[in-house]
Amino acid sequence: MKAVILAAGRGTRMPEITKEIPKCLIEIGGRTILERQIEILFKNLIEKIFVVIGYKADKVRDKIRDKIENIENLELIINKEYATTDNIYSLHLTRDKVRGGEFILLNGDVVFEEDIIKKIVNEREKDVAPIDSKYYDLEELKIMEKNGLIVEILPKAASEEISSGSTIGIFKFSSEGSIMLFDEIEKLIGKNIKNEWFEYALNNILKKIKMYKMDIHGLKWIEIDNMEDIKKAQ
Repeated sequence: MKAVILAAGRGTRMPEITKEIPKCLIEIGGRTILERQIEILFKNLIEKIFVVIGYKADKVRDKIRDKIENIENLELIINKEYATTDNIYSLHLTRDKVRGGEFILLNGDVVFEEDIIKKIVNEREKDVAPIDSKYYDLEELKIMEKNGLIVEILPKAASEEISSGSTIGIFKFSSEGSIMLFDEIEKLIGKNIKNEWFEYALNNILKKIKMYKMDIHGLKWIEIDNMEDIKKAQ
């Protein structure tokens, strides 16, 4: 199984930190967010990792070169348009690497405990959306589910009454699911829709794939969006 980490963004809401480094290089407990993600993925039988970088790409490259042991199984992909696009375009840049194969997709700003990845890896050839059913925060996208399947990804501001939980910035796609996802992204990019999250494309195909809800409530995770999140993550 492969993995894609989307880490090209600037983190504009934390200028006091991200004017010097991208968000993925913020240190939590003595390791950067990106290091933690890569180490956990390799530890759990992920054979190849593709990291899409953009903002201050040289600093990410230097840090990885110094810290990551399995560097030969990691490939950096540069999103040169990071300043004018969102992560749907970053994911599009990996199409020749993972389309048609099973892969885990992660945002480069999520801190999580290893057991979450262990649970995901065990769901072979399934499309899976890990969600926290008891967490509600205006910073996270919400999901609506029916009979254990994700039927819609809802806006961050969706009410607790209609949402079934929050996304955690991680998804897993089966071989078939990855083909459908990238085909949809290809259509959107062809229409010059580059400034959306990848969930925009995912929402368009949820009627065609079976994406299973995986409730990880009770396991620790947090997406780093602001200074308060860093304190919580520590």
